[in-house]
Amino acid sequence: MIDGHCHLDKTKGDCRRAMDFLYREAKKNKVEGIILLNIPDIAFSNEEVLTAAEVYDGFFRVFPSPELKKSSLKTIGELKKKGATGIKLHPRLAQRRMDDPLYISFIKKAADLNMPVLIDCFPDGKNIALGNVPEKIAVLAEKIPHARIAIGHAGGHKILDALMVAKFYKNIYLDLSYTLLYYRSSDVIQNLLYAIKSIKAERVFWGTDYPDRPYSMTVKLSVAELAKMKLCQEWKKKILEDNVRKFLDE
Repeated sequence: MIDGHCHLDKTKGDCRRAMDFLYREAKKNKVEGIILLNIPDIAFSNEEVLTAAEVYDGFFRVFPSPELKKSSLKTIGELKKKGATGIKLHPRLAQRRMDDPLYISFIKKAADLNMPVLIDCFPDGKNIALGNVPEKIAVLAEKIPHARIAIGHAGGHKILDALMVAKFYKNIYLDLSYTLLYYRSSDVIQNLLYAIKSIKAERVFWGTDYPDRPYSMTVKLSVAELAKMKLCQEWKKKILEDNVRKFLDE
């Protein structure tokens, strides 16, 4: 398994301790790699995380979040030289619209460097107020067709909208993290299963969104939810490993 959406937990200590704790938890749960999303405002500096990840021999594919200013365009290339695999954008926390010209510039720069982009798209009240829903990802895909973009949390309860974007734009991926467990007692899960079947499990991948809940618990619950869907082994392997590798261009 590869965890396609994960964060460090600051309560575990400094950056190195938090990363080592996560590494040990992942290995204990047979997770063989992690997309590690870093948001400096709530975790550690991008430089700290990139430096700490070096000793894990590629286990962590770090997606730092660039500082939101024009001068950060050049830092995307610098972050790649320091080991960054992709970039993470979190419009809700930044209180910006996804189609903000600065975000468009960031995504185009990342695409030019063959760096995938993961964008938070969970439709809580603030994101809805900002208009940050899956339809906006379609605008980005249209403007930057060579960008590999993951819809973070697969659009939440707007999963069917996210599906229609991903079905049309082949550079769009659906990240199931958080949504798979948050909605597990609701009808949204049926829509999520419908989306997986409709897209034939292509460009869909799993993630824990740790530290939303303890790592082992998230893996156990996720595996149980996927088992309930009665997907064939080929599709489960795509969701748990193959598709995230394609997203990473590995």
